Amino acid sequence: MGTAIALTPFFGFCVLFELIPVLILLVGAIGGLDEPTPKYLLKVFQHPIYAQSVVNSLILATVSGIVGAVVGTAIGYAITASRHERIRNSASALANVSSASGGVGLAFAFIILLGASGAITIALRSVGIDLYSSFSLYSLPGLIIVYCYFQIPLMVVLMLPAFTALKPEWREANMSLGGGGRDFWRRIAIPVLAPAIVSSFILMFASGMGAYATAVALVAQANLMPVQISILRSGEVIFKPAQADAMATVLLCFVAAAVALHYLVRRRTQRWSR
Repeated sequence: MGTAIALTPFFGFCVLFELIPVLILLVGAIGGLDEPTPKYLLKVFQHPIYAQSVVNSLILATVSGIVGAVVGTAIGYAITASRHERIRNSASALANVSSASGGVGLAFAFIILLGASGAITIALRSVGIDLYSSFSLYSLPGLIIVYCYFQIPLMVVLMLPAFTALKPEWREANMSLGGGGRDFWRRIAIPVLAPAIVSSFILMFASGMGAYATAVALVAQANLMPVQISILRSGEVIFKPAQADAMATVLLCFVAAAVALHYLVRRRTQRWSR
């Protein structure tokens, strides 16, 4: 009984700030309870602009997540393999700070560096290289590069505990049985790290799907799901709250599925750290 009373504020918080908003969102997505209809949900995949926003968001989250997973895993291993404690602590702190560096500040920093009149762009132009002849920061590839800036450190932060699960005695056992470095990674390290890598990628995918401030600050009219939701909800010309709720519901389903899959994969990872 005492435990239930102690958890009452927590359950109250969940109901007020999670359950009720989700229920309101679902009701809005079907046009209300008076005349419920699935047309708004179907329109998310049938309307060319809305369907393209779904595709763009999936591409952005997937590509930035893959790049972040590959590069972040390599950096995470380099940090844990370092023999200098000061370097490990400094690199870990830098990764923690950088993983939370998204938003308007990050977009502004990239505009200063790689914008049409950015410092790097002007420097390359002075030596005869026109960067914007084949690349634009204000495009989907540009957004992928910007997103990788906080996806890679996030992967580093997520993978550091996983690398500590590689016990030294496993390497010693591999060597005593005649195995080399390649055998250790192929038969021991990669199988142990794979669940952590997959679950971390899934978490970064969810992060990429829901990121909003960076995309809006960099490309105000970017055709992404979070941006479309904002336009449909607060646009002065286009105001379609039911359609915004439907798109938000679809986005919520993507993120919820990713989080559920992350939890399932993470459960397998935890047995190696016991």
